[in-house]
Amino acid sequence: MDVMRPVMPEIGAVARSSAAVLAVALLALLLDSGTAAVCAVGAGVVCSGVALQDSPGGRVQLVLLVTLQLTGAVLLGSLTSAHTALFLAVAALWSFGAGMQWALGRHAGLIAAAATALLIVTPPTPPTARTVAVAVLATLAAGVAQAVLIAIWPPRRWRTQRAALAWAYRSLASDARRLAEDRDAPLDPAQLTWLRDTFADTQAGRRPAAYQGGHRLPERLMAAMVALRDTGADRDLVAKLLTDAAVALDAIAESKHTARHVAEHALVRVDATAAALSGEQGEAAQRFSRQLQQAAELRFPNLLQPEIIGPLRRAVTEVRGHLQRNSPILRHAVRLAVCVVLAIAGDRFAPIMHGHWIALTVLLVLRPETAHTYTRCIGRVGGLAGGIVAASLLMLVWQPTGWPAAVVAVLLFGVAHWAFRFGYLADSAALGAAVVFLLEIDPATAGATLEDRLFSVVIGGGLAVVAHVTLPDDLLTRLHQRAGELLKTEIDYAAIVIKAYVHEFDRPTDAMSAAWQRAFRARAAFEAASGAARASRELRRWLRTYRAALNAVTTACTSLERSLPAQPPAGLPVEFVTAVDDYIEALQGAPPTPAQPWTVDVAALTAAEQKLREQAATLPSESAAARVLVAEVATITRNLVEIATTREPISAR
Repeated sequence: MDVMRPVMPEIGAVARSSAAVLAVALLALLLDSGTAAVCAVGAGVVCSGVALQDSPGGRVQLVLLVTLQLTGAVLLGSLTSAHTALFLAVAALWSFGAGMQWALGRHAGLIAAAATALLIVTPPTPPTARTVAVAVLATLAAGVAQAVLIAIWPPRRWRTQRAALAWAYRSLASDARRLAEDRDAPLDPAQLTWLRDTFADTQAGRRPAAYQGGHRLPERLMAAMVALRDTGADRDLVAKLLTDAAVALDAIAESKHTARHVAEHALVRVDATAAALSGEQGEAAQRFSRQLQQAAELRFPNLLQPEIIGPLRRAVTEVRGHLQRNSPILRHAVRLAVCVVLAIAGDRFAPIMHGHWIALTVLLVLRPETAHTYTRCIGRVGGLAGGIVAASLLMLVWQPTGWPAAVVAVLLFGVAHWAFRFGYLADSAALGAAVVFLLEIDPATAGATLEDRLFSVVIGGGLAVVAHVTLPDDLLTRLHQRAGELLKTEIDYAAIVIKAYVHEFDRPTDAMSAAWQRAFRARAAFEAASGAARASRELRRWLRTYRAALNAVTTACTSLERSLPAQPPAGLPVEFVTAVDDYIEALQGAPPTPAQPWTVDVAALTAAEQKLREQAATLPSESAAARVLVAEVATITRNLVEIATTREPISAR
């Protein structure tokens, strides 16, 4: 589905970032050998990718944190690369830490892998104060330059949505102050429905998290304020809560650098006041407080609630939670550390020319995946080899080194931005070609032949596959991951069928058939994983419940597909169509992470289903197709809630 593919960042932003990367690289070439330039280009490209991610806030801080990580990798590599035994120990520890960072998400894992690559490609030359300082400063300058650029020229793709949300939050702040002063002040929850029009012409699959269903949160805040007014709670406490909430809402709407701290302190006061209320008033106040915190978290991604805690402490806690033997993240970290150490040892001790490509291949292809592990691993190796072949053929007629190689490498990394939307094969090919020219910047890593590179890539790919075979994921963990994958594909199928009832789109039959095929393949993989796991009584009970609920979801979807009218019914109220769209968005949820399989957001799903039933009650009696839809949606919701609330077994014994 095209709407699910990532979009290309703005051309102007990519051009500015690329120019900054080249400027720092050329300065490094003037001051030192190509090693510092390689570090500058690598760090600049990674920080550029972080800065250009769609996010409403926190980019500058995130880029600076990533810069520090990349600088630390370069510093360690420069100091230890000449001493093989020490370098192996440092590489093992760093690779293990990089693997554990997948617990924080896919982006964090890929950034950690890039930092490890900078450490690995450091040439084994004796360090001097000058060479180490220039490499570290070039890396630091490349990252800081990206932070400065993103602070001066923030992305403008979602400027319309940002402006609309800012206006809505300012309006809510004004309403909160009026309500604090006058308990009987009129509030109309429908006054924010215009936000839907602002978000209607954007594709939900391409929005960052802060803009997916962004119109709903202000509407919920308005409804929560109305509910709080109608509870008859203590006037003084409610007035204090609403006054502090108005301060927080104004801060959320602002773009000043002090807005984050103002929002943090206001939210702490709101939460304390809400805790002082009890009964029905307390529930309404706490619901309002949670929604305020959610709005602040979306605006300031590193804002923690309700305490003011540094994001690094949360990251450490998250990683520490995966230091147990059944965690797929821990097993990936061990696999990565072992493979990197073996790859470096092969480069240093075996007669392999330019053997650093072995470790680079491991970093580029090894992932903490349980689904399609070997297929994707081999596919990435093939894509990487294809990119290397293309770059090597170009180098037969032109062999750039120094600054020409830096220019080509930066251009190819820009191509990788674009190729990412076509899948992991195209992305691997673009990255492979870019890394070829990146290494040609420095004479110490340049000069590899096509045979040298392909030989090392094959060895690295083999290491990655063997690592998965010898240290596979825990069988029960693998089963849970497969169950999450199956659940997600079934829900994607349901979402397409439900959408076809109220929206007309191109080739709905083909879309439903493709979604069903994905669900069928996921079911086969799930059954294979369940057959491999040792079936305890608890596991058999959970499998029966899971299969029964999922079969009921499938039956409801096929019934909907059989009853699907040739065209969406004409004259459906806008409110009903909106309720269906809200249900679809709540149904699809967020993508899974390497550390956590896909799950159902029960609260959001049941609330959306309740809203859909309320809107269906207002339909005329001749709306038979819509009533069939509502009945089957109720079945889907009931069984998905059963799946989500049934505890998975934690042991196969």
